Amino acid sequence: MKKNYLLITAFLLQLCFSITASTQESNLKEDYSAYLPEIRGFNKLLLQSPQAGTILTKEGLQNSRNMMKNFITGKTILQSTLKSIKGPGGDISLMIFKPDTIHAVVFDIHGGGWMQGTAANDAALNDEMARTCKVAVASVDYRLAPEFPFPACIEDCKAVARWLLNNAKKEFGTDKIFISGASAGGHLAAVTTLYIRDSLKAIDKVKGVNLIYGCFDLGRTPSDRMASDSAIILSKKSLEEIMQLVFGGWSIEQKQNPAYSPLFAELKGLPPALFTVGTADPLLDDTYFMESRWRNAGNKTFLAVYPECPHGLNLFPTKIAKLANEKMYKWIIDLSK
Repeated sequence: MKKNYLLITAFLLQLCFSITASTQESNLKEDYSAYLPEIRGFNKLLLQSPQAGTILTKEGLQNSRNMMKNFITGKTILQSTLKSIKGPGGDISLMIFKPDTIHAVVFDIHGGGWMQGTAANDAALNDEMARTCKVAVASVDYRLAPEFPFPACIEDCKAVARWLLNNAKKEFGTDKIFISGASAGGHLAAVTTLYIRDSLKAIDKVKGVNLIYGCFDLGRTPSDRMASDSAIILSKKSLEEIMQLVFGGWSIEQKQNPAYSPLFAELKGLPPALFTVGTADPLLDDTYFMESRWRNAGNKTFLAVYPECPHGLNLFPTKIAKLANEKMYKWIIDLSK
């Protein structure tokens, strides 16, 4: 009897493992060693570049925003158009790229710590994505903290989601939707996906969610809390100042409310998700934890981890950045069919 019980238990454990494992794909067995010399050299350049001062003063925040504007390139092959839609705090601007052939629509949400950045920061990548994947891309200029306190950014993203679900077929000829975001945009993409499932009851329209080095626990995961002063892009100081600026008066319970920290939400019944992160990113745990919960809730995932790459890994002029973006494009193309 005991032997039969042990056999049954072993079988069930093996079955559970195989089911869970079958829902995950990854690049963890791929060899990126040939790219590491370039990454290490680029990381040294990043460490030697001028560092932004504090963002906790009006002047410092503006300087940080101006530095982020320097990464905007006006060179795109497709000509973008701007569309204004109604939002909870006034009109919301969308920067739209439309190729000749459109198989789906990508709702892009830019990063910037909820307090800086614009849709134009993603223009070059969105142009490339639109042409490569044959998708329309609509990128939102949501309201930024602290002028518009969190969660104003979430409310704007919800408004765009509603508009897309009601108008994508008419505007773009398809009702297939993808949601994509990097960093703070990854956080907003996850929250918006849950809103579409729970409030709009339209999760069947979302074919995939592209979550790029996102922050999914506003209470801060271990790798976030353990960031060093010399961490590339996101240092200990910058992470702490962002949290103070955006969430200064919030308790840990408020920050980890599932409505704001999607890591703690019910994740059943969600579309496939692609998770991308570098091992030198202080938000590494956010991706590992969120991918695990997404997958263990019964959803398909692809985990793409790139060795020694910092936050923002796919934005840099490196070969591994090109590989990371190509993997995202292929994933979107496959799910658009």
